[in-house]
Amino acid sequence: MTTAQRPRKTSSTPKPQPRRRLDLVPQFYLDLEDAEMVVTDTLVAIKDTIVETVEARAMSLIYGDPGLGKTFSTKAALQEMDPDLVLTLDLARSNPGPKDLREELFHQMHLKTKMPGTPTAFDRLLREALPRRPYVIVADEAQQYNRVSFEFLRKLWDNCRPRPAIVFIGSPEAYTTLQSDPALASRLYMRQEILAMSEDDVLTIIPESHPVWRGVEAGLLQHLDGDFAQGSFREWAKATRFAVKGLKRFKTDQVDRALIDWVLSQVVRTDYATA
Repeated sequence: MTTAQRPRKTSSTPKPQPRRRLDLVPQFYLDLEDAEMVVTDTLVAIKDTIVETVEARAMSLIYGDPGLGKTFSTKAALQEMDPDLVLTLDLARSNPGPKDLREELFHQMHLKTKMPGTPTAFDRLLREALPRRPYVIVADEAQQYNRVSFEFLRKLWDNCRPRPAIVFIGSPEAYTTLQSDPALASRLYMRQEILAMSEDDVLTIIPESHPVWRGVEAGLLQHLDGDFAQGSFREWAKATRFAVKGLKRFKTDQVDRALIDWVLSQVVRTDYATA
């Protein structure tokens, strides 16, 4: 004799979604409408570096010239992590010192205590709080850090058990500063250099990044890249914005040589005006 099982009740309450942090959402330069994220070698390389750094609880550096997609790709990679574990040190102030970094870490961790009044007490609090969870410290614009600030984070990392992962993101200047100090250089687990898009990259990535470039002749893309963008995502965003405006201005739906030349005249004029 068998007995029928009662059907299990399914909860109608939706599962809570992870909290989103607007500061970690990748933002297209100039807020380009209809722009699309493309899985590039840069994005994959940065994601691999971050994942490996987090798994090793290490310190690593992602560096390259401005406008190559370092910050955008880093934020895209961080979307797969718990936002409550990401401590961002993207400070508005130039040349932040240890005091700025201490206070930002304090606020990022939402510590429910009074902010210590001395550096010694503050450092003791951070060394006690950081090991409680697998935090990832992301220090963007690291070229603005002086050696004292790098040294502060190095000592903080040295004295935590378990250690937080630290990812520095910056220009080649950040690489130079870190490499010039043996104590800092010896602790860097990975050094990921980000390069500009190659000509082949431009021909495959740019048409996927925005509808305005789809179906455009390869020679026109090469002309625009060679005369202006030079493989920079940020420069291509500027050109894309003007290309969209140009289609409306000249009442056409075709990106031809005349429109490309007009785009070049606009971006060169803009660069001159803001230099």
